[in-house]
This record gives sequence, structure tokens and C-alpha cells, in this order.
Amino acid sequence: MTEYDLGSQPLVLQGLARLHEEAFGASGFALGMDEVVDIVIKRPSSTYRRGHMKLGAEIVPRERDAKYSREALSKWLDDCRALAYVPGRGTWTTAEAHVFATSSGQLNLFDEEHLDRMPNGDWYPGAKPSGAGTWAQQLLSFPRTVDNIPPWLWDIFRAEDVTPPIYNPEFKSVDWKNRRRPVTERGTDFTVEPTVIDPSLEPGIFTKISKKLFGA
Repeated sequence: MTEYDLGSQPLVLQGLARLHEEAFGASGFALGMDEVVDIVIKRPSSTYRRGHMKLGAEIVPRERDAKYSREALSKWLDDCRALAYVPGRGTWTTAEAHVFATSSGQLNLFDEEHLDRMPNGDWYPGAKPSGAGTWAQQLLSFPRTVDNIPPWLWDIFRAEDVTPPIYNPEFKSVDWKNRRRPVTERGTDFTVEPTVIDPSLEPGIFTKISKKLFGA
């Protein structure tokens, strides 16, 4: 299910137009095709990407050089991720860019990691689902309130006994490991040194986290 909709934001429209030019322009890598699909999963220290082209109903594998420039796709998606962030609600994890020969296309954004397996059942290289540590880093950059972390993600944290960073609406901050940093409209402000939290003075949010993790 699509979780984020940037609609007709200029950043999205301009980015799709640039992808279209690189794919279907005079020297485009997808000339003769009907569609180019890129699926990109953003992680704190890595990006997983796969893609293909379409000719009618046929899926056409991408050659090594049949790809967009870094600025056109990866850098653009970084900007789209920050743009989509809503303090306390979070931002997307998987982006699907569909660019068509006859139109610039569309950008679909999802909460979950959209991964697939090889025919033998193994994960493709780099496609193994993220663990609690990676998800915690995601939330440190784009924090959510306790109630906006979905149940499937709480299950991952419980399984690995990890307490995630949490958005604190009272202070407009991300709180983790007795530390606090301010959060802006585009995510955590890492230019500010974290302050120390005394949990005994602010028991409310920590009690709420414990209930989510341990039911106590």
C-alpha cells in the first residue's frame, strides 16, 4: 500500500522529467522500450536498487550501462525522502520510479522494504531484509512517535531486543539512549550536539515505549 504521496510537488515533476530525458531523449538508454522501472530501497548507510525495462508485456533486463545518472535518480530520491518527511510520522523506505516513453511517469512511495528473492529462494545480494539496528538508524534520522511505528516494525525491535529512537512532540526532538536532538521538517538536525535526558524526570514517553516493546 502506498504510504506517501508527494502529488504534483515541483521536485517530483522536475525529477521525473529528467529521468525521462535520460531514458528516452535523443541519446537515451531506453530507446525502443515502453517503460523503465527502478525500485530503490533507502537505508542509512546503503541503497539497494533493482530495475528493468518493459516492451509491451515483456520484461527486458537492464544492461550495466542502462541506468540513470546518480544525480538524476539517487540524489533526487534523497531530496524526495526529506521532502516527504512529516515530524512524528516518518518518511518512505521504498521508491518505485516508473518512466514511460510517452510520458514522464510516476513516483510511488512505500513504508516497507520491497525485496525479492532469487529463483532458488535466496535473497539477491544486498536484498536481505534489514534488522532492528538498521531500522533504528532509520528512525534516528526520520523519527516517528510511538504510535506511528507500525506493528510489523515493533515486532522486529522486540525480536532483537532493541529500543528504537522515538519522536517526542513535546520537545520536537528525537529521543534515544537518554539522548535528545532537535528535529526539523526535513528530519533530525545532526548539526546540533545531543543533550542528556534524565528518564526519572520524564517517565511518560519511556513508559509508553516499554508498553510497546514488552507490554508492561
